[in-house]
Amino acid sequence: MGTGGALDGIRVLDLGTRIGAPFCATLLGELGADVIKVEHPDGGDFMRSIGPFADGTSLFWAVEGRGKRSITLDLSKPDGQDVLRRLVEHADVLVENFRPGTLERWNLAPESLRAVNPKLVVARVSVFGQDGPYRDRPGLDRNGIALGGLLGITGFPDGPPVRPGVVIADYLSALFSAIGVLTALIERDRSGAGQDADVSLYESVLRVMEWTVAAYDRLGLVRERAGNRLPNSAPLDNYRTADGRYVCIVAAGDALFPRLCSAMKKPDLPSDARFRTLADRAANAEAINAIVAGWCAERTLAEIEETLIEHEVPVSGVYSIDQIAGDEQVRARSSLIVVEDPVLGPILQQGAVPRLSRTPPKVLRGAPALGQHDDEVYRGLLGMSEESLTDLRRKGVIGG
Repeated sequence: MGTGGALDGIRVLDLGTRIGAPFCATLLGELGADVIKVEHPDGGDFMRSIGPFADGTSLFWAVEGRGKRSITLDLSKPDGQDVLRRLVEHADVLVENFRPGTLERWNLAPESLRAVNPKLVVARVSVFGQDGPYRDRPGLDRNGIALGGLLGITGFPDGPPVRPGVVIADYLSALFSAIGVLTALIERDRSGAGQDADVSLYESVLRVMEWTVAAYDRLGLVRERAGNRLPNSAPLDNYRTADGRYVCIVAAGDALFPRLCSAMKKPDLPSDARFRTLADRAANAEAINAIVAGWCAERTLAEIEETLIEHEVPVSGVYSIDQIAGDEQVRARSSLIVVEDPVLGPILQQGAVPRLSRTPPKVLRGAPALGQHDDEVYRGLLGMSEESLTDLRRKGVIGG
């Protein structure tokens, strides 16, 4: 039975754990691919063990494991490797984020898998990449944001580096991997051959570091932590309001600044020599930000938003999840959806992105229980006999 999605007919083998590769597979699944998650019989994906938990089930797993079928298979055993090769015959894409060299050690290198299926696309996610002197180093998301440069510029100038609120290197790498997979599938239509997509966490972060590299090359500028402000823009900050909230106001541009001044009923500020141009305001950032902060401190968030929206100044309150869940824009676009989890029942989760007008993405199922689809895949897809499955269970190759 087809999914009706844009990737209907594409089958993905998800060999990953945690986020870097599995989230790539999740995105492909929401776009219509049939995703088969291959998990170790003993515990499965590490994500299943990360809290917070509801009734013993990881909510992290409930969100990031959704939309997939789960099978158990120990890839470190020769029998498990044989089974994977049989699965590869029926697959279009394989995603993995083992430490580089692991698939090769298991005799499952991409080139050997393409001997079985020449059209196979393999997405490989790692912290430092599949080659280079750091290739074999252990690492996680924090190492990716460190080498990629994001950790060093996050935080306030007088404090230590601060990690972003989510494991952004993993999620960025998953997004770049999904782009790589989709690109390789399009190219495959021309060439008839699969290929690898090598994505590292640190390079994914480095790619979104704006002007950092070019400014170092041409100006010798080493970017530093700047808190919520930018060295070349003002006024811009998260300002505290009279009701104890925070509001983000971005009004540094020469077109926006006069609007902000009009909203604050301070029409003379644009003619002040300190604030006439963006460069002037950046040079006098403390002064102009103090004026805006003082204005915000005397008003509630609702008052500030209403006034600035009326004057067409970019503004937004700083949202927490309870406020996001009740927001009218979020509700109007159904940005949060209810997913039916096979263990926990209905759970509110993030909706699928991006929205396609004709083949919209869907979450077809909740995150599966470990090995929930062993029989469905091994019997239905591979046509394996009960005798063969019993033998694999006895050897610990699949769960039982």
